[in-house]
Amino acid sequence: MVVALVSDPSPARIVELFSARDIDGWTDEALAEDLVELRRSIDLLEAEFARRLRRFEAQRGYLSERAASLVAWLRNRCRMSAAAAAQQAEVARRVPELPETGRALEAGEIGFHHAAVIARCATEVGASEVRRVEMTLVDAARKLDPGRLRLVTRHLRHCVDPDGALDAANDEHERRWLSISQTYGGLFVIDGQLDAEGGALVRAAINALDTPAKDEDRTPRQRRADALVELVRRQLQGGTLPEVAGQRPHVTLTASVETLQHAPGAPAAELSWAGPVPAETARRVACDASVTRVTLDASGEPIGVGRTSRTVPPAMRRALAVRDKGCRFPGCDRPPEWTDAHHRRHWADGGETKLDNLLLLCRRHHRVVHELGCELGCELAAAPP
Repeated sequence: MVVALVSDPSPARIVELFSARDIDGWTDEALAEDLVELRRSIDLLEAEFARRLRRFEAQRGYLSERAASLVAWLRNRCRMSAAAAAQQAEVARRVPELPETGRALEAGEIGFHHAAVIARCATEVGASEVRRVEMTLVDAARKLDPGRLRLVTRHLRHCVDPDGALDAANDEHERRWLSISQTYGGLFVIDGQLDAEGGALVRAAINALDTPAKDEDRTPRQRRADALVELVRRQLQGGTLPEVAGQRPHVTLTASVETLQHAPGAPAAELSWAGPVPAETARRVACDASVTRVTLDASGEPIGVGRTSRTVPPAMRRALAVRDKGCRFPGCDRPPEWTDAHHRRHWADGGETKLDNLLLLCRRHHRVVHELGCELGCELAAAPP
């Protein structure tokens, strides 16, 4: 590798020299080595940034630019988020109190984010406590990524400051929250934060339902989203949740016969909490659901309500599980518990609810058949071998 030397180069000039390189013909190995070296150089620049920032704060330089604090100045002038600005300030202030950490950072042996983890620990338990085990922490930083290093420092805090660790855990518990909102387009946005115990429980439950399928084409994030929905579906179907207004909690789909039959000009179906959904979504949900027929008069007012019944009776569902042993979509190995009973010819179109017109499909492939229009081969009508 040829390095061009310039006298007293500016950071912008250094970046210009790097960006001028033609990397189109580089091998994977060459790119990997260059990326590692570039990352190391960035960490060294971060160390130098911290040294200059420390001097800037000592001179109270941010006051000359009418900033209320060093963090405020970083957010405004260096275009940082509040969290990133606070982290930069903490490293700049704490590293002088942590000589082994400072030396390892300046030597490129650890990254800036490793130093930030150790600096955070010094803020939590005191620099003197960290210095007593600093060599151990720096050695761990040489081997671990910052996330796992944070686990090490958390163990340290529990050892030297158990009361502080408990206070922090209680504070994290009080800061828990969950928001569920719907966009104008109909998507639901779920956001929030949980304490350590709550997050671990949710993670464990989702991981149990997050196993990739044989023909997997979903991203990990999509699999986690599907796992969360499956988790909630199973809880609702389990019948153990408290009743709401005298009924088991459930989602109600309202659709006209014309909608289920794809009649031209038929209105959209409506899903409780969500609003309008396409007719094909309604047909999929109605494949295997409890159905209540409501008769309307000419003005659309209800004049009669029929008995609620399952489209696929429990006994027939058990027979399907014995016959199909799981999802019948080619290549899928999802067990019966993960499946819906699918009508090959929909009951709204006159299809009968009997074994030779039914087969099990997992939630994912049931949607593929309905909403994405995937045709199932005739051979699937027969019992599996």
